[in-house]
Amino acid sequence: MLTPEQRLWRAVLGQAYADAEPAPDEIAMDDFKPIKRMKAQRFLRADTPHEAASLAVICDFAEVPYDRVVGWARERHAVAA
Repeated sequence: MLTPEQRLWRAVLGQAYADAEPAPDEIAMDDFKPIKRMKAQRFLRADTPHEAASLAVICDFAEVPYDRVVGWARERHAVAA
């Protein structure tokens, strides 16, 4: 059973996932990425040491495997070369 704190931190991760995905009306506009979406994708990929540390703490509080979150995000939201 999840504690209220775990549910809160999982909601934080859920919001980051939601922010990282394009809205249905934006799917056709691949070249356009709102800042909010780019920041959420960077956060979930743990692109910087600060983002990695913050995400690790959130994953720990949520009891969600950090490596799975980052692996999923790096596969789903790969950085364009």
